[in-house]
Amino acid sequence: MTEKQSTRRKFLQFLGLSAGASMISNSVMAGYIDKNEILKLNPEQQDFMIEYGKWMDEYVNVIKIQNTDRDDMENNLKMIKLTEQAEIWQPKLTEYMKDRKFAIIYLTSIEKMKAEITN
Repeated sequence: MTEKQSTRRKFLQFLGLSAGASMISNSVMAGYIDKNEILKLNPEQQDFMIEYGKWMDEYVNVIKIQNTDRDDMENNLKMIKLTEQAEIWQPKLTEYMKDRKFAIIYLTSIEKMKAEITN
């Protein structure tokens, strides 16, 4: 399994959305939100978080390369693409953030991403 696949798998397990949302991880998320609440996210929010997880995988990899080689043009182009995608998602994200359960899951995923970038 590649590092990227491993990271994506960990992220999905972290959210409890793997295997069709049938399993909830008792990992870090358990300290932030009751696992039954995660299943209450609507299907659109779950889909968003899965897509966001894929985006996060790419973003973490791009940032790690950026930290070692700021002049990597291919990586810089990927950074632009990822930034553009985040801007496209902004209206949807703003709407979803009104839902407390979604906001907690999203903010927790941001913290996880920050920790992974700094490691």
